[in-house]
Amino acid sequence: MNNEYPNPWNFSNIDKNLLSPNGKFKIEFGELYEIAMGAPIGGECYLIYDDKKIKLNDWCGGPIIWNETNEKIAMPIWTKQRNQKIAIVDLTNLTITTFKKEFRVLHFNKFLDNNLFGNDSPIYMTATLNFDIDKEEIETIKQLK
Repeated sequence: MNNEYPNPWNFSNIDKNLLSPNGKFKIEFGELYEIAMGAPIGGECYLIYDDKKIKLNDWCGGPIIWNETNEKIAMPIWTKQRNQKIAIVDLTNLTITTFKKEFRVLHFNKFLDNNLFGNDSPIYMTATLNFDIDKEEIETIKQLK
């Protein structure tokens, strides 16, 4: 297991990184469950701002990461096959974009410009993540209500 906190196996609603650096937005998780015994956790995920609570997805992973301008949030989304995809919440346009590419277990450590950096599968056969959201294939874009 990864000892860095927060990590895909250990994060919660009290984490400081769930509040945007400018204090205007917050991510909140519902009940978090292990994907399988000893596996990373996930659960429902919400965006909270201006007394609104908008459900982002039924099966989000974590931890999430904000870009340096507070305009976007990157989060792992679990698939039915227990893989993960990257979802980007655009706070300016209030959209959530999910990308097609699948990963094992995502752990982000930097979101600079439109590039996500981190690791895929931080404890087993780790691969470096350098994901350019401008160049990757989009699966869906949904307007948040």
